Amino acid sequence: MDCIFCKIVKGEIPCYKVYEDSSCFAFLDINPFVKGHVLIVPKKHYHWLWDMKDEDYIPLMQTVKLIANKLKLAFNIEWVEEVVAGIGVEHAHVHLLPRRPDDGLPEVPSKPLEPKLSKEEMEELKEKIATFL
Repeated sequence: MDCIFCKIVKGEIPCYKVYEDSSCFAFLDINPFVKGHVLIVPKKHYHWLWDMKDEDYIPLMQTVKLIANKLKLAFNIEWVEEVVAGIGVEHAHVHLLPRRPDDGLPEVPSKPLEPKLSKEEMEELKEKIATFL
């Protein structure tokens, strides 16, 4: 299988991992829409979120909730946007975006931050989030 998220989960492609358990894997998006943009994926490959078996879907959603609440603490915010898209990478995944009402972005951001975050900034964000997990 030539799925980039499967390769990330297997450790074949490096990432900025923030969380992992027996069924889920979470990492920073390398083209984030906001600082702290996290992707949560099931370790098993499913094309769409809605294709998932309940025994995989429910733990994924529990992980999404856990990480969203930890992002609120890490960034001292009240709002974490949850987005399910899926056409960019055909592996079920959920985007979590730490948001502020005055961040100047549209309701659903769709463009990566400019300029792109440096490796050092990504590492700092990873560590900041990991501190709360």
